Amino acid sequence: MPARGARLIGRALSRALGPRRVLAGDRIPLRYRLDALRAHRGSRLPEEGEAPAAVVLPGSTSEVSAAVRIADRHGAAVIAWGGGTGLMGGARPTPDAVVLDLRGMRRVRSVDVASRTATAEAGIVLEDLDRRLRRARMALGHDPWSRPRATLGGAIATNGLGYAGYLRGSMGDQVLGLEVVLSDGTVLRTRAAARSTTGLDLKRLFIGTEGTLGIVTAATIRALPLPEREEIHAFQLPDFSAGFEAVSRLYDDGLFPYVMDLEEAFAVPGGPWPTESGPPELFLGFCGAAEVVGASWRVAGAVLRGAGARPLPDREARAYWRGRHDIIYRMDEVAPGVTGADVFLKDVVFDYVHVALPRARVLPFRRSALAVLRRHGVFPLGVGLWTQPELVSIEMMRPLRGDRARARAAVAEAVDGIVRRAHATGGSMEYVHGVGVKLAHLMGEELGTGLEVYRRVKEALDPEGRLNPGKAGL
Repeated sequence: MPARGARLIGRALSRALGPRRVLAGDRIPLRYRLDALRAHRGSRLPEEGEAPAAVVLPGSTSEVSAAVRIADRHGAAVIAWGGGTGLMGGARPTPDAVVLDLRGMRRVRSVDVASRTATAEAGIVLEDLDRRLRRARMALGHDPWSRPRATLGGAIATNGLGYAGYLRGSMGDQVLGLEVVLSDGTVLRTRAAARSTTGLDLKRLFIGTEGTLGIVTAATIRALPLPEREEIHAFQLPDFSAGFEAVSRLYDDGLFPYVMDLEEAFAVPGGPWPTESGPPELFLGFCGAAEVVGASWRVAGAVLRGAGARPLPDREARAYWRGRHDIIYRMDEVAPGVTGADVFLKDVVFDYVHVALPRARVLPFRRSALAVLRRHGVFPLGVGLWTQPELVSIEMMRPLRGDRARARAAVAEAVDGIVRRAHATGGSMEYVHGVGVKLAHLMGEELGTGLEVYRRVKEALDPEGRLNPGKAGL
């Protein structure tokens, strides 16, 4: 957007919402140029983001609606911003964009203990919502690694998955009702019913679609009772195949783990932290009534013993659980526009793939994915299963060796190659972080003719294409 146009929209927003609610020009902090998709990731996108035309700090749904109407009149894009923890560039702005930082909308509107529900605004940080629920002897079911910084609206927009994903489902599975601002400023509220067969489930339009169809401003979600008992243990398995077969058997026996993380580690030369190869480790946990937890462990113990699992000291399981959110603090700024991760990973390119596969294809996929990494000169850090045996994660790294552009391109090619292997098995290319702009070029392969259906829905709800343009393949 030309400078004059940015000034005009900034003034219009300031008149409507008050100057304290609007940042424009030099007042826009550098952090709004990028989310957590940074220069140390494998990507063909520019390393440096662009400043938006304006940033709005709304305090209510009516202010979000007013800002959207003004942006529409000025032909500006609108991008919702939460904790800035998105890993796929889903909150990257364009120069013509109005960014709506929803973190001022963090009220818990109601907690219904008898119904086990809570209604909260989209800008509340997940950990703050969890603390509020725990005062009522309940808990938030969604527990991602980013919980201390990510917001409720962002988790809904990406349909994120947390540590208790198999037991609790994704964030979207926990949503009962939504309040959403549409592209013309209209406010839509869906009924917060446990189940309905009254045609189209409208709330699902806005879960996982990354703010491209509407801006979530509040949600009614399930709140979970605090379990009587939580018990997590760690094990070492002989090899990845044995671990995969054991985990699969646990699920086939009808168990519902609260935690399941199987990770095989690899040694990587030239990385910023020491790594070493070794047999996979499994962190497994159950929660609920003491009798249920005890029975689950009796079944799981027999399966793991049969697979040759070796119990690890309980201190390892405790350390894993205590530290499950620690990585998010590296996303905090250590200087304007610079995060701890930018500094820590300045000499490498780091990335990951999270794919959902038919179970029969997991082991062949692992072999082919490692071959793809070797072909591109990229080192595997780890191959794992998270929350259930069909969900595979691969972490990778390549030292810069003096050529950042080449290293970023090599990792990006490796990611695409691995994703295409997943597609060839009938799998999906993401189960936790969304698509954003990083994987947008692969959405045609992911959805096939479904991408055109998505675009038609987009055109119907957002005919001018104002809401988060360019994301999710739109």
